Amino acid sequence: LLIDLCYKINEQGEYTCLYINIEGAQTTRDNVEKCNNIFVREVYNRQLTFLKKEEQFKYDESYEFSEYGLQLYLSDWSRNNKKPIVLIIDEIDSLVGDGLVSVLRQLRAGYDARPNDFPHSVLLNGVRDLRDYRIYSKAEDKWLTGGSCFNIKSKSIRLDNFNIGHVRNLFEQHSKEHNQNFEDGVVDDIFRLTDGQPWLCNALGDMLCFELFKEKPSISLSDLKVAKEKLILRRDTHIDQLYHKLETEERLRSIVMPMLLGDQIFNAKEEDLQYCKDLGILKNSKQIEIANPIYKEILPRELSNPVQQGMAITESDYYKDGNLDLKLMMTDFVDFYREHVTGQLDFFYKEITPHIMIMAYLQRVVNGGGEIHREYALGRKRLDVAVLYKRQKFAIEIKVKKNERSRKESLEQTADYMDLLGITEGGWLIIFEQDLSKPWKDRYNQEDDVICNGKKMTVIEM
Repeated sequence: LLIDLCYKINEQGEYTCLYINIEGAQTTRDNVEKCNNIFVREVYNRQLTFLKKEEQFKYDESYEFSEYGLQLYLSDWSRNNKKPIVLIIDEIDSLVGDGLVSVLRQLRAGYDARPNDFPHSVLLNGVRDLRDYRIYSKAEDKWLTGGSCFNIKSKSIRLDNFNIGHVRNLFEQHSKEHNQNFEDGVVDDIFRLTDGQPWLCNALGDMLCFELFKEKPSISLSDLKVAKEKLILRRDTHIDQLYHKLETEERLRSIVMPMLLGDQIFNAKEEDLQYCKDLGILKNSKQIEIANPIYKEILPRELSNPVQQGMAITESDYYKDGNLDLKLMMTDFVDFYREHVTGQLDFFYKEITPHIMIMAYLQRVVNGGGEIHREYALGRKRLDVAVLYKRQKFAIEIKVKKNERSRKESLEQTADYMDLLGITEGGWLIIFEQDLSKPWKDRYNQEDDVICNGKKMTVIEM
């Protein structure tokens, strides 16, 4: 969309417009000179690709070795360009620390020299309003706000979610332009998976239509399932930053982590809730709810990814005669949990460590060809997980042990979830003990073939 905007501005002929993406500077963090170097090179390389020769400006290595290299380069380019410059900077929030502080201050410093000696307009694109940025400056040893570094902002525009009509129209345009159709239910399912989130809609559409199935005359629901999985596994910057923010920002963890545990959120600050909505993690409504089904998958997957990487298991061990042997998987998980849980307690949210470990194990195994669906039972202190493989269905209820009285209620909840999935057996109730100082023999207990409300399940306490 931003690149298309850039082309349209250039076609009008009044301005020189350039789009750049500074994702590549993400790793520079507090190295200001390195950040400037990558930034200036990105501006120059994009000029060579997108601008006419007379609008390009030479690159000189002297810009690399200055804390103000970006400001100097943009100033020199503006002075030598016949038309005012419009600069579109994408992924601005991939920068952190002193690198981000430096970029914002250099843009601010050139503001009063516009339009002859600095770009006429600068568009910063990110996932939230600049004024909400909290940036730690290592050089100054203090927290700064984006607004204090860049107090010349003219306007902030938030792109709201598409409705179902917008999504249908978007893919109808694609069908007309590329002669590629969508089978019944595909476009509606794209809307369901993304809840109309613009970046996700476009990323999923791009994966479907231009990367995986470009030559197919018609896109099916099974194609969509493959594209969704590929998108999640690819971990684009937009997705990767969610994990980074969960790891580093307490205001985000204080809301998202209890949701994964199924806890009620009573004392969340309104500004923190709004922050999560601005990031697109929560729905923009009064109800506290994860924004869309894709994010419901992404959050636990990203959190469990470091645990998955350290697992020495072979997925194929759990697939026999064309079926998933979940009982064997659970037996092995119990051994894995007993051996490794204490080593995982340095995780940045200890209360959710057991959930992360079992989700990591499930995800690693189900990567062999199944699906996982998660439901966050907010206020009911549990996580409902459905594991699907071919025609097999398993219902898994994950809880943290609070008191003995909760067992009967947990059995009934598991039976209700099994009923929702339409199964009478294949239920699992996993209850984790909070006090890990207790001996394993006092924590661990397993009961097979427990019957509750006509549903057969296995109960594991550990």
